[in-house]
Amino acid sequence: MNNNPLFSVKEVAELINGEIVGGSETIIYGLNRIEDVRQGELTFYSDKNFEKYLDNIQVSCIIVPKDFDFPLPETITLIKVEKPYLAIVKVLKYLDSLIPRQHSFIHQSAVIEGSTLIDETAFIGANCIIGENCKIGKNVILHSNICLYENVEIGENSYLHTGVICCSGSIIGKNCIIQPGAVIGSDGFGYVENIDGSYDKIPQLGNVVIGDNAEIGANTCIDRAIIGSTIIGDGVKIDNLCQIGHNVKVGENSAMAGQAGIAGSCTVGKRNRLGGQVGLAGHLETADDVTVLAQSGVAKTIEKKGFYFGSPIKERLHAFKIEAAMNNLPQLVREISQMKKLLEDINDSIEKSRQSVG
Repeated sequence: MNNNPLFSVKEVAELINGEIVGGSETIIYGLNRIEDVRQGELTFYSDKNFEKYLDNIQVSCIIVPKDFDFPLPETITLIKVEKPYLAIVKVLKYLDSLIPRQHSFIHQSAVIEGSTLIDETAFIGANCIIGENCKIGKNVILHSNICLYENVEIGENSYLHTGVICCSGSIIGKNCIIQPGAVIGSDGFGYVENIDGSYDKIPQLGNVVIGDNAEIGANTCIDRAIIGSTIIGDGVKIDNLCQIGHNVKVGENSAMAGQAGIAGSCTVGKRNRLGGQVGLAGHLETADDVTVLAQSGVAKTIEKKGFYFGSPIKERLHAFKIEAAMNNLPQLVREISQMKKLLEDINDSIEKSRQSVG
């Protein structure tokens, strides 16, 4: 917990337009999740699954729903709002805005080709390498150990964390965040198989274009196009350890969770949501407003918006019915075995009856 005051309960309530129940002058020194919160800190409660943590909670202030009625000690101040989760996000954004951004600095260890244009407000950290004909926009931050090949463009207010590599011709828009270790514009997985089973590499001569307000997770790889561009649309959010193949197009405001993989030449629609470890086979398309649940495999084009699950994917409710039926298979097998045994016993009895009559 920070020993310096962050703000008072009154200031928090004004920020999130909340109703105070308790001491408005209580001072907040830190934020914490409800499982670990301590005296002097602020937390939030929005899900009854976390009610068990309220019994012996030690906290100064909790952001809660308007209908919150759990009995808490009077020493704990409440701030009631419509949606506590959105309220705490607003608090986090406010605190983040107070963190000073680095600017107008080039570290002496940086290696920069003379043909590159760098805005005077940009920050270039230690051991960065910047190739020929690059363009670094206003308020860009290249943290440290970043490598930009030739002809790379970085739009204003974008932040590249340590270890990011942008290969030749990569274009990154405004207000983007590229997390540590991401590789933008490496060669796609393109080969021609020969008669003898060996491979010839297909030159990858395109690039990667990332739109504005996108975020690329740590150690994610986005391959350059064979020709043309691999395109990541405006507002796209990609988690850590994802793989985007060559010539893929991801529509604006789509998001994908960790270890998702998209094979080459796929077109992902706008506002798609891909859960963790979702895989898309090559050369297919998804409609706008598609959600694919975790660990699903997409082997054919999805033509209609909706929720999908399974491998191969099926409409979600249909897939869940199949899963439920499969869970009942062991019992069904037992019942069928019992019925089979019963039928055999009946047949044996009938045969014995015939023999006795004869």
